[in-house]
Amino acid sequence: MKIVIIGATTGIGRSLAEFYAAKDHEIAITGRRTGLLEEIKTANTTSKIHIHEMDVSKTEASRAIMDELATLMDGIDLVIINAGVGFGKASYQQEIETVDVNARGFLALANWSYSYFVKKGGGQIVGVSSLASLTGSAYSPEYHATKAFMANYMAGLRMRSSKFKHQIVVTDIRPGFVDTPMTKQNKGMFWVATPEKAAKQIYEAIESKKKVAYITKRYILIAILLKILPEWIIEKFF
Repeated sequence: MKIVIIGATTGIGRSLAEFYAAKDHEIAITGRRTGLLEEIKTANTTSKIHIHEMDVSKTEASRAIMDELATLMDGIDLVIINAGVGFGKASYQQEIETVDVNARGFLALANWSYSYFVKKGGGQIVGVSSLASLTGSAYSPEYHATKAFMANYMAGLRMRSSKFKHQIVVTDIRPGFVDTPMTKQNKGMFWVATPEKAAKQIYEAIESKKKVAYITKRYILIAILLKILPEWIIEKFF
């Protein structure tokens, strides 16, 4: 299988890249820090790994890079969009950056992937949103809002694929707390998964072609609560 993993420098994306490389898939990995991507390529000598610098906030450049990768790999079967940012008590400029990466950047790449797979006759798009997509937050409203955008955009793509019989699988991955550089700033985390454990469960969800998967699986219990609890209770924790 030929796979593109967007946002593979650290955390979940890096663990997914290492997981798929170990299974001898041909993969392309992207991120802003190519030195970290080179580490993944150097550590794995059996799989074919392509690396490319990508800043997803530069939407037109990102879409052009996807064109390049599709040609280089002679086709793509699976696109995993993992790139994202989050800040604690963000400034206005950081809120705008969050929208540029998590919403605009995601849309540009998901749209490219869907159009590509329509022409190809099928494929799979995976977006890493978050448990945060289910609620607002007093501390990071911009982050939760962009993750909700991702989740709803993917739901729309699934509906489109079903309605027009495009044979495109769209999988929404919703992690809870995973031990990554971005979550180091969070206090009071619970049920924290390693990136390796998260990657294994994400792989299983992708293989099963799930519509939505909570990572780790126990977070589905929190998801149920978030859907039924009143806002005044949720605001104490989010």
